[in-house]
Amino acid sequence: MALNVELQQRQTEQEKLLAQRDDVSSQLQEVNRANSRLLEQLTELGQEKDKLQQELEETRKTADKRKAMLGELAIDVAQEKSRHKEELSGARLQHEKEVLGGRAR
Repeated sequence: MALNVELQQRQTEQEKLLAQRDDVSSQLQEVNRANSRLLEQLTELGQEKDKLQQELEETRKTADKRKAMLGELAIDVAQEKSRHKEELSGARLQHEKEVLGGRAR
């Protein structure tokens, strides 16, 4: 009779251990699925980061080109303004000469 009781206890203990093993196995599967989802998200975020870094670099290059173009344009405008001032001064001087020449006659 004692052997039957011990056998029953061991079977009960074995059933509990098997149930625990099943629970742990289920938890492990869920953790593995969660890890897979996190890895996917991490990969997507890495790709998005790379894309944004590339866009930022392209934007910086474009900004640098525009800055250089604006600098060149500012130089051109300053040169053109200076040339116009010289032409205007020359025209005024010519006009004064003509006026003075007309009075002298």
